Amino acid sequence: MAELSQTQQWLHKNRENPIVQILTTWITGELQRPMETVENIEIIPNDADAPSEIEIVVDFTDGGRATQKIEIEE
Repeated sequence: MAELSQTQQWLHKNRENPIVQILTTWITGELQRPMETVENIEIIPNDADAPSEIEIVVDFTDGGRATQKIEIEE
């Protein structure tokens, strides 16, 4: 069995976290990608001090990349 990446280990360890559940559902459901192919996840706010939107960037082991922007409600 291949060793899990740090990102995969973090996702597994935090699988009960609602945000991780949303990410997992997006990756496995909408993108139809197995979690084992996740290499890296970046969460990028549009403003570091008071973000109104974040961009989620997921890199996959096959070189693929998916992004999604999410508005943050106050």
